[in-house]
Amino acid sequence: MLAILPLMVLVPVIAALASLLVDRNHAYRISLIASGIVLTLTAAAAYFAWVGGLGSLSFSYSYIPGLNVSLSLQLTDLSFILTVMTSIVFFAASIVGGYFLGSDERIYNFVFLLCEAGSLGIFLSSNLFLFYVFWEIAEMTMFFIIFIYGGYGRRYAAIKFIVYSLMSSLLLLIAIMLLYVNTSPHTFDISTIMSVAGSIPAGTQMLVMLLLLVAFMIKLPVFPFHSWLPDAHTEAPTTGSMILAGVLLKFGGYGLLLMLMLVPLALHYAMYMAIIFAFSAIYAGFVALRQSNIKRLIAYTSITDMGVVAVGIAAASIFGTSGALYAMLSHGLAISLLFLIAGTLDHVYGTLEIDRIRGVITRFPGLTYLFIIGTFAVVGIPLTAGFIGDLLVFIASYHGFGIVGLLPLIGIFVIGAALFWIIERMFVNVSKVTEPYEIVEGAVIYSGAFLVAATIVFGVLPFILLGISGL
Repeated sequence: MLAILPLMVLVPVIAALASLLVDRNHAYRISLIASGIVLTLTAAAAYFAWVGGLGSLSFSYSYIPGLNVSLSLQLTDLSFILTVMTSIVFFAASIVGGYFLGSDERIYNFVFLLCEAGSLGIFLSSNLFLFYVFWEIAEMTMFFIIFIYGGYGRRYAAIKFIVYSLMSSLLLLIAIMLLYVNTSPHTFDISTIMSVAGSIPAGTQMLVMLLLLVAFMIKLPVFPFHSWLPDAHTEAPTTGSMILAGVLLKFGGYGLLLMLMLVPLALHYAMYMAIIFAFSAIYAGFVALRQSNIKRLIAYTSITDMGVVAVGIAAASIFGTSGALYAMLSHGLAISLLFLIAGTLDHVYGTLEIDRIRGVITRFPGLTYLFIIGTFAVVGIPLTAGFIGDLLVFIASYHGFGIVGLLPLIGIFVIGAALFWIIERMFVNVSKVTEPYEIVEGAVIYSGAFLVAATIVFGVLPFILLGISGL
């Protein structure tokens, strides 16, 4: 049982190395099998957590004893739901990897699997040293996915992505170093730092809070640090958009949750943070209305949704934390589905422009229904995971911030209007049907159906995850 957590990280790494030694078709199969194994290991971890509690799942190996640095992994109440989300999204992306990529898949699968290992490592790390290492692995691999396999403007988008990422990483590294030197004995262990955080000088806490806040605002992203995201999504390959929106944006949300525990002083500024996050959610919603490119529009809906998540986190309550985690789960599944459909439309119609595609339902009814269900999940329609997340978040935010906590509802309403406008204009408008250049392979439907099934199961049976996490 103790080996489950390191295996969840090591399996993608081993598979990544193996994918370099085989031909193109076998590299795709290795990626699919490895992601399937990780999903199975995640299910096994959930079972053991249900039986013995999350505390029973941990692993530690002393790495640099003199500096009190260890390679330690643990499944916690904060990381469990996000680990489940990560394994689902990467498995769904691996199903369609062979459909969207026409170039040599060996290098792609190598960076794809390393990105999966880095993403899982971030959520499983129980010390800040390992957290930072996995953070960098995930960021660098996403850079290569965009830079090598993206669209016409991929180089600009990838460079912009990495510049913002390096800024975020630098701020994070400085904050981690400050926490390390201001704890006695010096340690990177997250639980130990939490236990002594109150003794850290107020001035140091303020500096650490500002560093972490900006670092994680960049990754969510939150206005005014958001401009890299629409460019990255527009140029990223479809699977890259799926994991960027579905998983990597959650690094910022998870980081904010850790920040409130590592820096007690941050709780005194929760209202100010909530105002910033609420404004970002509303602003992105209205900007989404002005987009003519479907991937850019979906990217701005992500900014709105993550702004809502951040408001729930700022509430710093059980409802807020539970709602934020569940909203991140729902967003990860639903937004991956929307980007899957958008990328498929680009593949079969040769364009992402909203005005150039009509009558999708006449040729591809499956894509239409998948997009509609994904939209339901994004706006929080009952029986989807989005409803549970939004309900908990807005209960917590209203209790903590009053009317300010409900302001992000404006953003939810606006992005809902934008997405339903897309459905009417592109999918069900049959007055002038656009003819596709290619057919849609079954892999797309299988991947989309898998994401839909997860969204509905976790929407109807939320206690499966909330019960195990103990929230």
